[in-house]
Amino acid sequence: MRLSVRFGVVLLGGLLGSLYLFNAYVGRGAARTRGVSARNQARQHAVRAAMQHAWGGYRRFAFGRDELQPLTQTGNDRWGNWSITLLDSLDTLRLMRLAEYDEAKRHVQHVDFGRSPDGFKVNVFEMIIRALGGLLGAYELDGDPMLLRKADECAQTLVRAFGTPTGLNYALMDVNDRGWTGGSRVSLAEAGTMQLEFKQLARLTGKREYWRMAERVSEQLEGGNRTDPGLYPMFVSVETGQYAPLPVYSVGAHADSFYEYLLKQHLLDGTAKYRARYEAATDAIRTRLVGRTRGGLRFVGRLTADGVLVPEMEHLACFYPGLLALGAQALGRPRDLRLAEELALTCVLAYNSTATGLAPEVAYFTDDARVFEPVDPRYLLRPETVESLFVLYRVTGDPKYQDWGWQIFEAIERHARVAHGYAAVRNVLSAEMAANREDAMESFFLAETLKYLYLLFGPDDVLPLDKYVFTTEAHAFRKHT
Repeated sequence: MRLSVRFGVVLLGGLLGSLYLFNAYVGRGAARTRGVSARNQARQHAVRAAMQHAWGGYRRFAFGRDELQPLTQTGNDRWGNWSITLLDSLDTLRLMRLAEYDEAKRHVQHVDFGRSPDGFKVNVFEMIIRALGGLLGAYELDGDPMLLRKADECAQTLVRAFGTPTGLNYALMDVNDRGWTGGSRVSLAEAGTMQLEFKQLARLTGKREYWRMAERVSEQLEGGNRTDPGLYPMFVSVETGQYAPLPVYSVGAHADSFYEYLLKQHLLDGTAKYRARYEAATDAIRTRLVGRTRGGLRFVGRLTADGVLVPEMEHLACFYPGLLALGAQALGRPRDLRLAEELALTCVLAYNSTATGLAPEVAYFTDDARVFEPVDPRYLLRPETVESLFVLYRVTGDPKYQDWGWQIFEAIERHARVAHGYAAVRNVLSAEMAANREDAMESFFLAETLKYLYLLFGPDDVLPLDKYVFTTEAHAFRKHT
């Protein structure tokens, strides 16, 4: 299977167009507020209606369960029966001022974080970013002490996974018998994506033990046996704190949000050491993981243990342009903004070049300058590209990012929308939808994809980037400084 990549003059010609805006905006203390055009008001209203449609399906067929299965119109408890879609979506409902928020919030009081189905192994990383992060994000917007109390309850269950010799967390835990499973290895992302949530919880509750736990994890990851400065292997032992031999490097699955949290810990509280680590990592990634296709497209790939850069790009890695843009603005690194715009273009072309207008989960760049192949042709309703478009628009003010986001939203509406929600697409190369959907609507579609699209078309003074830090699950935390 191959996708013909269309190099549109408008897209390529606009690549550098917003760079001149960098100096005008970098380092400003206050967010810019632009008037919202009638067109973007209509776009935002359409995204809000999409959220109502997605939530309506969940409310009708799966309320209180983990996920909606939109094709069979049933619910599942694949995350341990913690009402994950509800918790993850709370702040989106509140942000959009939807009446359904009050009912969802009332249900939070009944979620029991001390139980899950017999024999079920809770994914610690996912529960931190979706459940704990979702509750904290809702509390930031609402202020109801009940939400903070439930966040603390959730955390009290999850901290048991960190009771290891190194302080690194086990990947899975049995909530009911307090046992561990899944072996002694954890991915870089699973261990390195808890700091924002636990540090914010420490600040809001006054419980410094959460802060100390997060710091211990960070220092353990920093002190492991690394051979490539600025880069971190993808797997580490929770027993010894040593990284797996024959390291592979990536900003995709198993690693992505670790690099994200290096910058965002600095932005959250001003800690200088995380700025230094982020800048070292960014420089190393630029040198070792970023490539260019024969057709001139930039990509961020996977570096094998023998030093070969695999010319593929995961949808998950499309968060990276937004991270670069955020760091460029906050730290005064204009070169990073240029790379951010180039990588974002590649991510958008992955959408524009398919029959559905949706991007594959993983794309491989071939020797043909105009072709790349989908290694995994599914579209799982992922948010990473629209996340980057949102950040790039906020940083540069260039409306092309809004236009690109709208094109993606329209493709989602055409091909993923079903009678009662939205469904993942099996093969983005086929516009025939009769048997081309999966019976799944992940919580991140409501928590992230629709939230970022909504914010993309709205005013800059709603959750401004100089006052809030977004977690990897798009929950906005107010900065400490």
